[in-house]
Amino acid sequence: MLVGKRITILTSGALTTFAATVYANKPRLRRIWLVSPWIGGNAPQGDPISYLVEALRGSKCNVNVVTRKPAAVWHDQAVRVMWENFHPTLYYCPTLHAKLYLAECDGFRCAIFGSPNLTGRADGENRELAIEFRTTVESREDDVAAIITKLAEYARELTAEDDVTLIDKL
Repeated sequence: MLVGKRITILTSGALTTFAATVYANKPRLRRIWLVSPWIGGNAPQGDPISYLVEALRGSKCNVNVVTRKPAAVWHDQAVRVMWENFHPTLYYCPTLHAKLYLAECDGFRCAIFGSPNLTGRADGENRELAIEFRTTVESREDDVAAIITKLAEYARELTAEDDVTLIDKL
């Protein structure tokens, strides 16, 4: 459902939407933020990790991943797939509950935040709700640009919190 020119409410496929946006903007990607407590792949209806790996293959953009330290095998495997395929800057946050997916490109920015974790179930089986913001403007006077800027600031500030650990090897 379209709420405004650059704001969309997503009730399914938010992760596929994000991965498709990343893929479409691959030549001009600068920075990606993937903030999700749970990360997993191998879902029967589609695998958001595989979509992102394909979208980021060969990209020189800076990818930042903030997640909880994997306790489940499926979470650990998904983090390793990302580590091996697009070498993100990886952070573990034991108290993380937020979900945010943000792409910053030359001349374009997109952010999706809401309830979906970075898992296949969240992308197609679970009842999820997310809001997508898109803009080609970087001015703080533009409401959508200001929201995306605040979300990017949140992600950066999150990595500096006391309980967040930078992971330099798996």
